[in-house]
Amino acid sequence: MRDSSLDKAKGLLIFLVVFGHVLERFIGWTTSSSALLTFIYSFHMPAFIFISGLLFKNKNLFEKAVFFTVLAVVFQFFYFCFESVWTIHQYWLGWIIKPYWILWYLWGMVAWSLLTPLLMKTHYPLLIAVCSSLAIGLSPWNNYLFSMGRIFVFLPFFVAGACYGKSLFGYFQTIRYPLCITLISLMVVLALLAWLQPHHYWLYGSLSYQQLQIDPVKGMLLRLLLLCIASCGIIALVSYASRLPNIFRGLGENTLAIYLLHGFLIILLAKLSMLPTQNPMLSVAWCLFISTLLCAILKAKVLSKIIQDTAMYITQLLIKAGHYFYKSFL
Repeated sequence: MRDSSLDKAKGLLIFLVVFGHVLERFIGWTTSSSALLTFIYSFHMPAFIFISGLLFKNKNLFEKAVFFTVLAVVFQFFYFCFESVWTIHQYWLGWIIKPYWILWYLWGMVAWSLLTPLLMKTHYPLLIAVCSSLAIGLSPWNNYLFSMGRIFVFLPFFVAGACYGKSLFGYFQTIRYPLCITLISLMVVLALLAWLQPHHYWLYGSLSYQQLQIDPVKGMLLRLLLLCIASCGIIALVSYASRLPNIFRGLGENTLAIYLLHGFLIILLAKLSMLPTQNPMLSVAWCLFISTLLCAILKAKVLSKIIQDTAMYITQLLIKAGHYFYKSFL
């Protein structure tokens, strides 16, 4: 039986994903939207990854890895073709080694699904994940390639969800004053963000300390603080999840289609239209309206079912083909 609180939390997070992307495309990180975007990006993907870890089951790992790889490759191709309508000359190699915009999460799911069971065999899985998150910034390579930076920066949240997610979620659902915990956690998030004022590149988790032009020691301290900020955001979410409006439940039950398809519609709208106003507040309100409309359209169960069933069908074909060739060469 599905947990309605989890679905509500996922629904709110997927809405924030769409809202954040609409704000980026239509307004960008300008004065009118930077504070709102910074707040959203400080915790929304860590929280989503935490819930993904909470729902993670340590079985059929190869099938899961193939499934998410299929989704990543297929939609990488679809987005490449879609972008080709607007951009004639495109760099093929760049599309192969760099996951397109929103697709990094799929490669993350492949890596996290394979790494987490290994870490869970150690005595300190979360500590190792946090150390990896801090250490990846020392990499001399471009951490954007193959989502390498994001995979390790956000690894602690998936591991935390897999190891402690169910107990933490259950605990925060039973606390006596959930609104107080939520408000205090959000106040900590806002206070730390106001103090740090991190550049938005830090929130993406995709670049090394060298690329961010910061001393490694200072970089690790800043990243550790950002991990703490995201953790406070997760506490705020899970504390109030069961009391979120029921409208988010439908979104949370059908996140796959919303996540994979909203990029096409945002690109199309951004190419074909402009904001109808120059007023900062009205512009944000317009982006909020667009995000709500996109989520309402894409939450249809049939869309997620088609995507999931098709990807699973291809996955099973690839696994059977792999077994066939493996036996043939034995």
